[in-house]
Amino acid sequence: MQITQHGEALVSSRLRLPRGTANPRLYKRVHVQPFSFHLPNMHPISLNLGLALLAVCASAANSPPSPLSDGTQILTPEIDAAINSILADWNTPAGAAVAVVRMDGNGAWQIETKGYGTAKADGTKVSPDTVFSLGSDSKLFDILTTGLLISNESLSPHISWTTKMASIIPDWQLMDPFASSESTITDLMSHRTGLPRHDFTYSVSDDIPSLVKRLRYLKPSTGFRENPQYNNIMYAVLSYLPTVLLPHKPPFAQYAKEHILEPLGMSATTYSFPVANATGNMAEGFARVGINVTENPVGPGTTRVLPYLTPNVTEAGNALSGPGGVLTSAVDAARWLQMLLLNGQHPVTNATIVPAAVIQKVATGISVWEGNPDAPELSPLVYGGAQVQSTYCGHVMIEHGGDTLGFHSQITRFPDDNLGIAVLTNDDTFGYRLKEVIKFRIVDAAFGLEPVDWSFRFQAIIAASAIAPPTTPAPPNATLPVPITALAKIYSSPGYGADIELCAVLASVGHSASRTCGSLIQQLNSTFPDQLVGADLVWAWGKLSASYIALRHFDAGVFNLTGWIALPTVNDASTPFWAYDAGLEGLDAGLTAEFDLHKGKAVGFGIRGGIWGAGTVEDEPMGKTIRERSEVWYVAV
Repeated sequence: MQITQHGEALVSSRLRLPRGTANPRLYKRVHVQPFSFHLPNMHPISLNLGLALLAVCASAANSPPSPLSDGTQILTPEIDAAINSILADWNTPAGAAVAVVRMDGNGAWQIETKGYGTAKADGTKVSPDTVFSLGSDSKLFDILTTGLLISNESLSPHISWTTKMASIIPDWQLMDPFASSESTITDLMSHRTGLPRHDFTYSVSDDIPSLVKRLRYLKPSTGFRENPQYNNIMYAVLSYLPTVLLPHKPPFAQYAKEHILEPLGMSATTYSFPVANATGNMAEGFARVGINVTENPVGPGTTRVLPYLTPNVTEAGNALSGPGGVLTSAVDAARWLQMLLLNGQHPVTNATIVPAAVIQKVATGISVWEGNPDAPELSPLVYGGAQVQSTYCGHVMIEHGGDTLGFHSQITRFPDDNLGIAVLTNDDTFGYRLKEVIKFRIVDAAFGLEPVDWSFRFQAIIAASAIAPPTTPAPPNATLPVPITALAKIYSSPGYGADIELCAVLASVGHSASRTCGSLIQQLNSTFPDQLVGADLVWAWGKLSASYIALRHFDAGVFNLTGWIALPTVNDASTPFWAYDAGLEGLDAGLTAEFDLHKGKAVGFGIRGGIWGAGTVEDEPMGKTIRERSEVWYVAV
C-alpha cells in the first residue's frame, strides 16, 4: 500500500522520479533461454545491445557471469559487511531484515535469514523474527485469495478472471459507464480501470462497502484500459470477494489466514497490529526530519519514531488489509518465497497451497508499466496481478514493492534460477531506496556479478530532487475578489467522504467563527503553529494521508495547498505532536485549490495538480469550468 510521503514508485529500482506522486506516502511464468549469442545471424543492433549488457553485467573477473554453486552461502560475512556499510552510508537510525532462499538441482533448499541495524527506539536490534509491515507487497496475498475463489469449482455462481465486477459486487459503479459495466477481475488487478489512485479518500473509519459506494464519484484520469494507473482501492474491492461470494461471508483477513497463512505455517504473519505487537517482535518505523540537504541529502537529521498507521485492527482486518495490511518477518517471508518459487506448493509437504495456474496468471504481464528501461541492467517492465516481471542482467525477475508509513519492503524472485530475496526495512524516509540497494547487492553476489553501486545512483537522484525549485511569487497586485471569510463554509465531495468545514485562520478567533472553527484554530495554534504561518484557510480532513490541509492565497481564487499528518511524539513531553509532511507541495509542484465564485459567494472549489495520483502519461483534466478542470471537486453546502 502506498500511503507515505514518498509516493511509492511501483518498482523502486527504477531510477526516474515518479510523476504524480503527491501522496505516498502500496505473472504466467516466462521461461527464457540462457543469455547467449549467435553471431552469424544476429542483427547488428541486437549485437550492440547484447554487448552493452555484458559490459555492465560482467563478473568481477571480467568473464561471463555465473551463479554461485549449490550450497554456497549468499549472506556471507562480506555481504553482512556490505549491508551494514549501506545502512551507515544512508545514515539510517533503523535497520533491515533479509531473507534469501535458493533451491539446488536436487530440490534441496538453502534458507538464510538475518537482521541488521535497529528495530526499536529502545535499541532492540533487527532479527529474522522482527515483524515489519509489507505495505503493497500485501497485494499478492489479496489476489492469490481471489485466485483460490476462481479455482473453487463448487462456488456458485462460479467466477473467472474475466468475470465482470458489476455482476458480483453490490453497489459497484464507476463514473465512466463503460468502465463500470466492463471492468473485470483482471482489469482491477492490473490497474487498468481508468481510475487513478485517489489515496486521499481513505479514512480510518472506512469499510469496503463505503469505499465501493464512493467509487462512482471519483473522476477517472484516462480511458478504460488505456493506461495502467496504480490503484489501492481496486485491491480493497478484490479483498471483498470472500465476504460477497461465500455463504459464511468471512472477512478477507480471516479467509487469507485460513487458506494461505496457516497452511503455509506462517505463524508470525498477521493483519493485526495488536497481535504482532503482543509478541514483542514488532518493529518501529523511524523517520528523519530537519535534514540539512545542502550538507548531505541523506543526512541523519532528527529521528522521529512513527506510530503504526492503523493500530486497532483485529485479525478480521479492515478495508486496507487487502491492498496493504500484511505484517510479517524475514522467517515467514522465506516460506512465502519458497511457495512462490514452487508455483504454489508447500516446500515441506508438497501440498498445493495455491494452484500453479493462479501463480502463473498473476505473474503474466498484462499492463506495460515501464516501456523504456532506466538502467542498462534492467529491461522493460510489465504488470500482471500484484507482480511485476522484468529482467536483471538477463535473469527473469518477478517482484513487487511495498511502502507505507514507517516501512518499506521488496519481495523478489528469479524463477529460472530458483532464487528468492526479501528485504524489509523500517527506515521511513529513505527505505524505499535502501530496500533496492540491499536487494541488488545480494543479487549481484548470487549471480557472481561485479556489484553495481546502486547507493551512488539513488543518492544522486535524491540529491538532485533535494534542490528546491524556484518559488513562484504571488503577483504584486494579487487580489481576492471576496473576503476570506466568504470562503469559510462547509463543502461536500461524495467521493471523498464526510463534509469538511474551511476555517479562516485570522477570522476564526473572532465572534463570527463557528464553534468548530474556533476550536480548530485554537488547537492548531497550540500544536502546529509553524504549519499555520501564512495560512489563510485550514480544514481538518481526518484522512490517513493528511490530517489537516492549509491554503495560502496566490491570486484571484487560486490558493497553494499543503498538508500534514498529526503524529504523536515519542519520548518528548514538551512536544506532544509533530507534523509529518503529507507531500503536498503547493503551486510550484502544480497542486492548487481554486474557488468558483459567483456573485460574491463560493459555489465550490476544485483541487488539481496531482492530488488524484494519476499515472505517468495522463494529462491534467481539461474543461471550461473550474469543476471540469478539477481532479477533486468540493461543492459548497
